[in-house]
Amino acid sequence: MLEMRHNLVSVLYTVKGYVESHLCRFEEGRFRDDDEALQHAREMMKRIYSQTDKALLITKRIGLAMKALPKASGDIEHTSVKDVWQEVTGMLQRQRSKSGHIEIISHIASEFPNVLCDKNDLTEILYCLADNAAQAMSYGKNTQSSDQKEKGKLIIRASLGFRAKEVPIATITIADTGPGIPEEILNRLFEPFVTTKEQNGGNGLGLCIVNALVRRNGGSITVSSFKGCGTTFMLTFPVAQAYRQKEDLALVG
Repeated sequence: MLEMRHNLVSVLYTVKGYVESHLCRFEEGRFRDDDEALQHAREMMKRIYSQTDKALLITKRIGLAMKALPKASGDIEHTSVKDVWQEVTGMLQRQRSKSGHIEIISHIASEFPNVLCDKNDLTEILYCLADNAAQAMSYGKNTQSSDQKEKGKLIIRASLGFRAKEVPIATITIADTGPGIPEEILNRLFEPFVTTKEQNGGNGLGLCIVNALVRRNGGSITVSSFKGCGTTFMLTFPVAQAYRQKEDLALVG
């Protein structure tokens, strides 16, 4: 999924480059005459047509992934939240442009139980949320005055919740101290192509894919935010051991 998203962004930047190339040559008067300008425009259109075919293929693959049927409980892995988060923070720390300006605070106990979620899916989910938070805080930092030196904070917390007559639920919250999400976007945040990152070239697919992956693994996701007050995402997944115990009791009964 990460690879598909990267490929789509690459295609879009390629198309943007073709358009900018033609417009710059035209505005700077570097065509000898209208015929040369028209010929160049035709060549750019052919290249853009080829790239849009690639983009359509990628979005089709993303759509198929998002429409995948929910996994049966027996097919879902037991995954360590702590191990996955360590992998995600390692990925972020290798990208100093995103992690150098933030402080990562983790509250995940070493003995925190495994959750029922595919490991690759959970890695994709947590990386996307953390990467979005890092980018939001980076943009917010760029708009601050030079005397505001405090780093943004990315905070993850794993805890357990209990509901009457149900198995324990693992709750994972990822919070940031970024600029927050505008109210008019908040209720559409998980829709395709909705983005708050126009300045940074966001494609609006990340959170849509995250939502699909969470629900495919039997989890849920919610978001809370307010302008200037940061953003918090809350994920819930069944606890693996408790879910197995409940299934065993059902079989015995």
